[in-house]
Amino acid sequence: MGSISFEKGRFADHLHEIIGYKSGIAASIEHMCDLLSGTGFDDKISNSEINGLRIRSDDYESLYYELLHKVGVTDKPYGGIYEVFQIQREMEKSEGMEFATNIQDIYHRNMRLETTRSIQENKKSLDPTGMMEEAYNKYGKLGLDSILKLIYGYAELMNYSPQSAMRFHQWGNVINIEDLFSEYRPVVSDGIFLDQRFIDYLSVNTEKLCGIHWRKFEELTAECFSKFGYSVELGPGSNDDGVDVRVWNDDQRGAPKYIIQCKRMKSKIDKVTIKGLYADVLHEGSELGILVTSSELSVGARKTISARSYPIEEVNNGKIKSWLSELRTPGSGIVRV
Repeated sequence: MGSISFEKGRFADHLHEIIGYKSGIAASIEHMCDLLSGTGFDDKISNSEINGLRIRSDDYESLYYELLHKVGVTDKPYGGIYEVFQIQREMEKSEGMEFATNIQDIYHRNMRLETTRSIQENKKSLDPTGMMEEAYNKYGKLGLDSILKLIYGYAELMNYSPQSAMRFHQWGNVINIEDLFSEYRPVVSDGIFLDQRFIDYLSVNTEKLCGIHWRKFEELTAECFSKFGYSVELGPGSNDDGVDVRVWNDDQRGAPKYIIQCKRMKSKIDKVTIKGLYADVLHEGSELGILVTSSELSVGARKTISARSYPIEEVNNGKIKSWLSELRTPGSGIVRV
């Protein structure tokens, strides 16, 4: 296995550039080291600023794929070419060596033909129809399913690989992780209230919820309900009389179905907050008040809701985590309050 050398100060710049290209997210040295904390890779990045770096190729790929995961592109660290090997091994185990070898031959032979054709016709994409038809004609549905697994496996490899210019999404801009923690103004180009890339990032870094800017927490809540299919109004952020988000079933006519108060905090929510939210529910004429918090309700707050039959629902840290998991790219799950 070979190695790669980087001059002093170049390794972090390289990671910043390639991760930004693949994910659409810019991460500073500090953020990269924080995301890789405990892996040993954080030390390699920080030390490379002073001493440069010589890194084994397999270690480089492990670091890169771990960082790609930690910025939210993958839900777990990607295994590179070994992911394709795993598809092949499973095919050999379930259907036999001859079948697996023939499917691989169909894939690679058609890839060579299609690549040559695309170059001759000046196309920028490859058509997999030929290999799919050949696999189906030879092995039926089993052949088609198997060739599709290889197609998807190699597509993932090419889109995630640091050696490839391919990527799953052609980002029109790059957003900065730091904005999630420090920026009041909206940062959104892929979404309505909060950029989808921030949702992907938080879905694999749920421990960061308590640290994001309080306005971003409100935007996250509004974005989630919007993705669930509701009509949503995000409050101004200040002087909102305690109502951060208003939600309707369809258009924004009449009293909102839900009113939402957002509490990005580490301490538990007290019963005074609950009583205030109930007063807002009555004032707005809503069906339900929802308290969305990065923490959870105190025992006293829950007892108050139960004893007085308040129409108030708790969305705590655990529920937010499940929302983030459902809504990460490609995220199309239906989630209920």
